Amino acid sequence: MDTNEDQNKYKRKRKKSFLKNARKYGKKGCYGRGVQLDADTYQYVVKSMEAFREGFDSEENKKMFIENVFKRTEGEELNFSCNQVGSRFIETLLPFANDSVIQRFLDAFMTDLRPLCNDRFSSHVIEALFTEAYKRSFAKNVDEEQQESFKQFVLKVSKFLVNNLEDFVWETYVNHVIRSIFEKLLQIQKEPLKSQNKNIETDIPLEYSQLAIDFAERLLAWPQFRDLPYTELPSGLLQVLLKGLAKVDVKLLKKFINKLIDECFTFEQNEDTSSNKKNWPQIFYSKPALMVLETTLETASPKHYTQIYAKCFSGRIASLATTRNTNFVIQKLLLNCKEKVEFEAIFDELNDHFEEIINNGHSGVLFALSEGCKNLSSKQGGFIQNLMKSLHCSESEDKEKSFIICLCKLINYETLQNTKTTNLEKEKLNLHGTLILQNILEFNKPIKIINLILDMELGDLKGLFSNTMGSHIVDSFMKSKFIGEKSRERLIRKLQGSYQDLAGTKYGSRSFEAIWNVCGVKYKLNIIQELAQKDGLWSNSECGKIVANKIDLALFKRNKEEWKNSLNKVDKVNDLKNLTKLLKT
Repeated sequence: MDTNEDQNKYKRKRKKSFLKNARKYGKKGCYGRGVQLDADTYQYVVKSMEAFREGFDSEENKKMFIENVFKRTEGEELNFSCNQVGSRFIETLLPFANDSVIQRFLDAFMTDLRPLCNDRFSSHVIEALFTEAYKRSFAKNVDEEQQESFKQFVLKVSKFLVNNLEDFVWETYVNHVIRSIFEKLLQIQKEPLKSQNKNIETDIPLEYSQLAIDFAERLLAWPQFRDLPYTELPSGLLQVLLKGLAKVDVKLLKKFINKLIDECFTFEQNEDTSSNKKNWPQIFYSKPALMVLETTLETASPKHYTQIYAKCFSGRIASLATTRNTNFVIQKLLLNCKEKVEFEAIFDELNDHFEEIINNGHSGVLFALSEGCKNLSSKQGGFIQNLMKSLHCSESEDKEKSFIICLCKLINYETLQNTKTTNLEKEKLNLHGTLILQNILEFNKPIKIINLILDMELGDLKGLFSNTMGSHIVDSFMKSKFIGEKSRERLIRKLQGSYQDLAGTKYGSRSFEAIWNVCGVKYKLNIIQELAQKDGLWSNSECGKIVANKIDLALFKRNKEEWKNSLNKVDKVNDLKNLTKLLKT
């Protein structure tokens, strides 16, 4: 099942159980943890949550519902926010509240901010309030006076937290509030921006960036700075701060990283050599400190990267890569390596340990290594040879033929023979294995891998290209600038007779579109003729309908010449677009 589908199922289940528990405890006379609401108010909140999650017939009904809910909270903002069920409800509804409601909550919270920031329930409402105030301080549909009010709230709360940092850094709930607030102030994305949301970021006002600078300078002066990365709560703050400084003050970031390297990453805290048999710096024994080290590698300048590599990693790469708790930091080290000389040194340390890395389940290290090989155009041949050897596919020509499937499953040849199935489409492939194959197809000379793909049995190839993870391999094959036109044409011809099966399935249709978008008119004509013969077998499926519409099957069946002419026009437009992009670059 697709990862996103898994996550959505988990989220839906969790929401349902929360409401179920809320109803159950309400029947027992327990009206949520924290500040107790009276029975009627509690039941009102639970029923309102149910109504909100069921949805509304129109936006007008939804608006009226939200207005009525917030009228009920008037004068009781803090009581609602400090109750377990009430805070969840308020947090959910605040993004839909009008400006006057937001202002009312802001005024209520500013009366006694300290305890509210460290309350396990109201702290979540503060984060939601801050988010809304921050967004609306930039919003064009908010009048200037109200914008200024929102901005003042943002500044007051931020300054209050920075000024009390020595107390708050060790407190669980307020620590998370500080992190959330600085992520908003400095527009730090927890996940990569989706393409449709790339216009979210705005220029960071000077007052906001100055808060991050004050924050950093306070921490730099702390006598206990050395201990901060080694404790979970301060570690989280340091990670946010490093990402923020990378955006607002590179000079201060360098100063900060210098202090981390000298005082936190390389000092020897444990003098007992018997407990440090691997001769690792102390940082590799602390999970919170490792998280700070990973973020430092992401934000470090080339000079600092070299220092960290030399002082912490050099000579220890293989043992770190094959250890469960430290293999992730090796992935970060590889993914952020910009110098070919350093990358080759890291590669050489891992050279004889591919099989051990795979057996330990640390496939992310090999994926990161393949990214480095691709991006730095280095050690590509050695990577492929080591990979084939580690999967026991290099000993004979027959074993080589199994390499593609072995890599996609990330299992060795013997295991493949013992577990071989006939339905590759439904097989669970290894995410890193398929990603590594996609990277290899973008190596400078992937001819050996190309030939191994083209020599696969048609059934296996079709199954691979119809698999949820395998379908992405076709994208790399058809788009890689290092794969020639003749190789693409060989793949197109190889799949003849299979296009109906591909077009009618969810992931096979992805592969079909990747091929269709790249192949020329001659091959498109051959493919659509094949599809038109028995189109009822595939075009009635949901995915098949989309494919049929994309290739304009109806027009082809009605008038082939007109279809060819429309195709030629589209190709000319695409050629013009590609030429324009080329000229711009």
